[in-house]
Amino acid sequence: MNFKRILLAASTVALMTGPAWALPGMAPADQGTGHPPSTTPNNTDNPGSSHRSPQGTENTGGKGRHGRPGNPGNSHKCKPHKVAYVASGTLVSQTLAKNADGTYSGEVTVEVKRTNHYAAGDKGKTKAYKLENVRVTFGLADTNSDGSVGVDDLKAGDRAKLIGKITTLAKKCSKGAFTPTTTIRKVVFNAPVTPGS
Repeated sequence: MNFKRILLAASTVALMTGPAWALPGMAPADQGTGHPPSTTPNNTDNPGSSHRSPQGTENTGGKGRHGRPGNPGNSHKCKPHKVAYVASGTLVSQTLAKNADGTYSGEVTVEVKRTNHYAAGDKGKTKAYKLENVRVTFGLADTNSDGSVGVDDLKAGDRAKLIGKITTLAKKCSKGAFTPTTTIRKVVFNAPVTPGS
């Protein structure tokens, strides 16, 4: 009996002298890592927010499609560009002279009867073309019998076809003070069409 009392007394002393964390029901109130509570919200509802750059909000809104207000990115479309120019008709007069390299320079006046789409503004007009260093093809006979075909064989009424480039603007661009420029690079002359030919 005395042995049991001694054992009980020893157990009581051991429990009373042990550390507080060892006692049942006496665990520390803060069982976390010991760090103070965070004041920064844990934005688990928006996992992408951690990858957003500081400029993120600046790149959203306030601008049109593709980030260009008022569509200024298309301004390059409103710069003059060259397209094909083709006009043909009847020769009225010419002052062509042959250059050393075989090209011709001078002026050709033509009564324009047919054109492609881009030259349509000249259809039905008698137009004077100032030419520089153009290639000329003579598809007619040696009318003056000098052994060669050239400008001296041309006469009013011959057929003339002029080929080159003209500057234009896109349809939706403001024409304003824009004036198209025509540059002819080739002229083809042929004899007039005779009835029955």
